[in-house]
Parts: sequence; structure tokens; C-alpha cells
Amino acid sequence: MSHYVVIPRLEVKNANAQPAWWMIGPPPITAYMGFAHALERHLGVRHNGIAIIHHDAQFPGEFVSGTFRPAQFKAASFINEEDYNSHNPGSPILSSQPTARCHLDCSLVLRFDEGLSLDSASIAPWLRGRRLAGGDILRHGDPVLLPYESDPEKVIRALKQTRRLLWSILDRKDLMVKGENDKDPLDTLLRVTRRFKHDSGKKSVSEESQKFSSPEPWLMPTTVGYAEISERKNRRQVRGNLPHAYAEPLVGLVQYKTLGRDTGLHFWRWSRPMPGVYLALAHP
Repeated sequence: MSHYVVIPRLEVKNANAQPAWWMIGPPPITAYMGFAHALERHLGVRHNGIAIIHHDAQFPGEFVSGTFRPAQFKAASFINEEDYNSHNPGSPILSSQPTARCHLDCSLVLRFDEGLSLDSASIAPWLRGRRLAGGDILRHGDPVLLPYESDPEKVIRALKQTRRLLWSILDRKDLMVKGENDKDPLDTLLRVTRRFKHDSGKKSVSEESQKFSSPEPWLMPTTVGYAEISERKNRRQVRGNLPHAYAEPLVGLVQYKTLGRDTGLHFWRWSRPMPGVYLALAHP
């Protein structure tokens, strides 16, 4: 038996929409895991998984010649215009900041073990001024504590009262099976997530494009962990003087499925499959 803390209707502005440097999409799983870790530190108890319920995401930008171009920020000058990338007299050019942002609407469910003492009243004040995936939390619903509830269906019913569109985020590493023509995992990822290509001269999908159809809808890559690529040691100017290591993101495959109709809650938890590797896995 477990009990749950439900944080409904989180509205976030300018969240990170670049899970890895080479892709654009909703915030990565690692961002939600970091938010859950900060909350459990505030509550003084450890959670036993976080379920991510996606409602909506909007990506500021525009389409140029059929390609989406995310809205960019302009950098301010540092001192004496020394950081401008053009020093021509009278025509300084500010450096661009290659980023992608989104406005996010989501709900979160944290699962705790039975017997832990929680104060749900302290969650709402804690949310003020907090960030999720680097974005500002503008507003949220009232956090709900469902104590010692063994049936997750009650949690789903509570969520359905707050939003019409609810998508549960699932771990789909089971689809990352190397195909006959795949040279590496990237080939597998691109093959699995490839969508239909429509023939501009026909209304139906061409036979050739059907060979590359995605096996299931709403599959996408995102960051699900990190792997250390350097020795962990003390370095200068590290926050808290903690041992530090450089790391690279681990990209995995997730799927968005309708909550309640197609799937139930899936709870993400950290795992360490090997030294220096931190990987988030989801289970019902």
C-alpha cells in the first residue's frame, strides 16, 4: 500500500524544450526527477516514484520554409561591448543564444511508502517561486494528499476532475531493438520514431512510406539519465564543494498515452545500472 501527493495543473512558462543539444521536445524526464528530489528534500521524506501527467505544451517560434525555428533570446552586453561578436564601429551585433523553450501544462503524482508523515499544507507555499525544467511556475492547483490509498484508480479519478486531456509518459525501452539495417542505437531510435511521409500528389500514404511508419503513436526521444565521462573529484567553483564529474545525457524512448483509457500511472525512479550511470526507469 502507498499514499500519493498529487500536484495538479502546474502551468510553467519558458521551460527547457531542448532535452539534448540535438533535439527539441517537451522537458526531459531528468527535469521532473530533479523537481521531485527538491520536493522530497523539502518534505523530509523520500518518494517512491513520480508519475508525469502531460496536458499541453506550446513551443514559441515560427516555421521558415517548412522548418520550425524556435524563438531565441538576445544576449545583453557584458562590459564595454567586449562580448559582442562584431567589433565594427557603429554596428555591434549581440550574440545569439541557441535555445528552445516551451510553455507547459502538466500534473505530477509522487508516491510515498506507507507510514510516512507528510504535511501537504507546506507544499503550496514551497511551490511559489519554484522552477520546473528551468521554467517559472505561474500557477498551480491545490496539492492533494491521498493517504494510504492502495488503488491508483482513485488518483486517476482525481486528476480527471482537473483536466480533460491527460497523457501518461511511459518508458518504451522495449522498442529499442536493433533492426536488420540498423548500424547503431541511433539508427534504431530514428527508425522507431519515424512518421508517415505523405505523397503531395496523393491523398493516401504511399506504399514506400508505410515501410517506415512508427509502430505506435506519440513516441519521442528524451533524456532519461546521465553517464559520467570524467573522473569524479573536487574542482574549483563547484556548488557546495562537492565532488564533480562531467557527464553526457542518456537519450531514451518514451511514449505519451491517454491516461485511464490506454494506460494507468507509470512511476519513474532513479536506478544505477553501473558505476557513474544514473538512469530513470518507469513502472506501473
